[in-house]
Amino acid sequence: MLEFIYNKLKKSVRAIDMKLERAKYGYIEKLPKDIEYFEGGLYDIVYESSCKWPHNVAIDYYSAQITYKELVKKIDRVARALKALGVEKGDRVTVCMPNTPEEVYMFYAINEVGAVANMIHPLSSEKEIEEYVNRAKSKVMLCIDISYPKVESIIKNTELEQVIVVPATRSMDFIVRAIYYFTKGRKNHVKRGQNVLTWDKFLAKSSKYVGNPHVRVNQNDAAVILYSGGTTGKPKGVVLTNLNFNAQALGAKYLVPELLKTRYSMLTFLPNFHAFGLGVCMHIPFYCGMRIVLIPQFNAKKLRNYIKKYKINILVGVPTVFEYLTKIKFGKHELRRIKGVVSGGDMVSQALKTKVNNFLKAHGSKAILQNGYGLTEAAGGMIFSPASVANGADVIGFPLPDSEVLIQDVKTGKPVEVGEDGEILVRGLTIMKEYLDEPAETKSTFTKVGVKKYLKTGDIGYLDERGVVYFRGRLKRMIITNGYNVYPTNIEEVTLKSKYVESCACIGVPDKLRGEIVKVFVVLKKDAKERACKKDLAKIYKQYLAKYEIPRAIQFLDELPKTKLGKIDFMALKAI
Repeated sequence: MLEFIYNKLKKSVRAIDMKLERAKYGYIEKLPKDIEYFEGGLYDIVYESSCKWPHNVAIDYYSAQITYKELVKKIDRVARALKALGVEKGDRVTVCMPNTPEEVYMFYAINEVGAVANMIHPLSSEKEIEEYVNRAKSKVMLCIDISYPKVESIIKNTELEQVIVVPATRSMDFIVRAIYYFTKGRKNHVKRGQNVLTWDKFLAKSSKYVGNPHVRVNQNDAAVILYSGGTTGKPKGVVLTNLNFNAQALGAKYLVPELLKTRYSMLTFLPNFHAFGLGVCMHIPFYCGMRIVLIPQFNAKKLRNYIKKYKINILVGVPTVFEYLTKIKFGKHELRRIKGVVSGGDMVSQALKTKVNNFLKAHGSKAILQNGYGLTEAAGGMIFSPASVANGADVIGFPLPDSEVLIQDVKTGKPVEVGEDGEILVRGLTIMKEYLDEPAETKSTFTKVGVKKYLKTGDIGYLDERGVVYFRGRLKRMIITNGYNVYPTNIEEVTLKSKYVESCACIGVPDKLRGEIVKVFVVLKKDAKERACKKDLAKIYKQYLAKYEIPRAIQFLDELPKTKLGKIDFMALKAI
């Protein structure tokens, strides 16, 4: 009884303390002059959270709940098992998993023993898996059972000594596991051998390691390798440090405190092999003592059920997710628990932003859609829009504390004036260490302006007099027709003004006379006719676009092609 009263008082005092802190440092203009950044690793952040909020639920996975105290114990056990396998500081351990508790335990255990997590997409092809494992020189790998057949076929071409295989249902209840086994799981045959372990056999090895598995790491040590097309389109291994993610977590707490309250829950379906999912949807919530609801395979049709069943407070996703949200039938007050909605990974049109905000309000939520901006080379998120600026067109927000944005003229390479378009350059504590074993690529993606070193993002935007950053489009998507710069996002924004258009995408198509012409792909709303849409768009384009911006070609599709991460696949559109 006394322990219950003590914990209750302690929780109340902590809540008051956090409220005062957020009130004092809520926005960029109120930040303290000197912010003390965490010196340790990613695991150390989770350990500290377990000390502050031991009984808070850290992970909710199909109703199986793991507290912060339990989370650290499970991570420690995995760390001991890794040590028993011979994993040492600086080794690279490959993780080929969707969002499951085992993936989370492994990720932080790798960090605890001082190793580096090499994160790859479980739906990658055999050749991609082989390439990424070999780039990292991994000797140990964790993979989901459905990906094991691909892994099995490439083991002989790698340095892999141990492959640990786990089903997505391992942490689910018995009934769900049984259903999975008889419908899908029994088809996933795992060839057990000397270099292949089941998750349980792997965990059993933890008893063979005696001692503390924790290895002290420096904030600037490499922690994660993620794979990105970068600014040139060629897949590269992005090496990110402990500080990159820890600074992002602390900075987000200062910049958007309204989204990061300890009592809140976040729906975590963006994959952890992607910087946005790893940093924003897992590490930041863990830093703040929040509950994350892990979803290994997102199903848009189950979105209402996720929100209702798990009492979700924070929704983070790509624009297509929020487009789908507005099509779901909710009760009048069914979204009242939604306190924050954050979109990243792609630009949100003003039309969609207004549509989502009106939808949230109509169903009981006071939240508004807030943009985030980042790239893999910047740990996924380094610019966020507080509610005070979120409603503006093209707004992506303020950079994180101790980060800086500079806008550079694309042609001259000189900084531009306030309000002028140019390439977005960034610098700060979330910027990557390097591209893995590619010094020339690393050097070319950075540029010096005066004595400062900036990362070139390949994106176009501008700054206003308050320091708010606006996004115009991607440099590699920018269309040059008759010598004029055309921004596809602007064309898409205007196209969506038509009452007949459900969604659209704009690309540049090679043209002998003009260099490129503007082409738009359109998905019609239900019962809309192509002829009526074309006629309506002609009027809208004439009103809102310059002559050189008006699309020369319009093609109608049943749906826009998407990448594995749910973004519009512009490469696929170019191939049509």
